[in-house]
Amino acid sequence: MRNQLLKILPLLTVGLVAMGAYAMDFEATFQQLDKDGNGTLSEAEAGEDAVLHENFSQIDSDQNGQLSLSEFKQFIK
Repeated sequence: MRNQLLKILPLLTVGLVAMGAYAMDFEATFQQLDKDGNGTLSEAEAGEDAVLHENFSQIDSDQNGQLSLSEFKQFIK
């Protein structure tokens, strides 16, 4: 049993690191698009990405005219 765990542990570690890198990638993308650094994306800022711009109103789930990081994450998933 211990030998099996020792074989699986490195794979689990790689998977968790990859998931963390993925999370940082879309957070970094969000930050790059957030030109004014206010923590949200305006429609103009989202306009730099054609897919975001085309789907802005659907992504903006609370319809406040801004995309939060959580709305952005939901769309990316």
